[in-house]
Amino acid sequence: MKHRFHIILFIVLFFPIAAFATFNDIGVGARPLGLGGAFVALADDSNAASYNAAGLGYIDAIQIGATRAQRFNGLITYNSLSGILPFGRLGAIGASLGVLAEDSEIYSEQVVRVSYGNALFKQLAIGANLKLFGTSFDEANEFVADNPYFAQTSSSAISFDLGVIAKPFQSLSLGASVENLLPADTSISETHTDPVPMNIRAGLVYKLDSIAEMSAQGEAVSNLLKSSLGTVEIASRNGEIYIRTGIEIWLNRAIAVRGGYGSKNGGNSATLLSFGGSAKLPISSVYLQLDYGLQILTGDFQDNTTQRFSLNLLL
Repeated sequence: MKHRFHIILFIVLFFPIAAFATFNDIGVGARPLGLGGAFVALADDSNAASYNAAGLGYIDAIQIGATRAQRFNGLITYNSLSGILPFGRLGAIGASLGVLAEDSEIYSEQVVRVSYGNALFKQLAIGANLKLFGTSFDEANEFVADNPYFAQTSSSAISFDLGVIAKPFQSLSLGASVENLLPADTSISETHTDPVPMNIRAGLVYKLDSIAEMSAQGEAVSNLLKSSLGTVEIASRNGEIYIRTGIEIWLNRAIAVRGGYGSKNGGNSATLLSFGGSAKLPISSVYLQLDYGLQILTGDFQDNTTQRFSLNLLL
């Protein structure tokens, strides 16, 4: 266990991007993962604020979501809880908590997010997040207590995000967000800084219902197209460029399948394939949606397969 902790701590301190410490963009929710992470122009469920707070402006029902994810063969876990409360023309507010931890419980990081989004009119919505970042190390741990690198064992910082979604046509949505606009330093050392990088996303979603109306392939194909969409996103973070794309198909009112592809170019290059699905269960007047996502990476992270499970409650 001690040897494993030293490996994890070395990754956390000296290779933060690889370990998604320093609040790296690992995404939230199994549904976005199944779409390859291309969610900035969709942002229509309890995960919305994590990708684009403007999406809250189009949400008209209370949503509560929870996600559990594991990476590096279970060495690191990420758990999140989020909720969205709409107020009609006044927009919607949201709140979420995300906690990342490694299995020896020596290091953890937290993100608390308060969100607001509003559709100014049918074709345009804007939104913002206020975020509190926190990191902490176990001060009782011998390695931490005796290491001069640690001027302190915890730190916190505040930042905010801005987002916009435009819907020029019924089937097309365009989205963009800028995350961590206010510089936030979560360093625990007097000699090193640990800034949370700015993250910029832009993308589009195209719903295939308009194609379904023109399809001559039969009723079954037409019905699938009506409940299908494709999404594309490009993002920039720490000088690295991410390209993501995904497709979602609802086979009927209860079952959905997804697939996605992504690539990252920069200091650590990688490509990914993702798959996922959903089951929507009616419980009285409430819908419980169970989401699953699987991500397979290549390149520098080829051994880091990620599985993610989410629950989404629609009231």
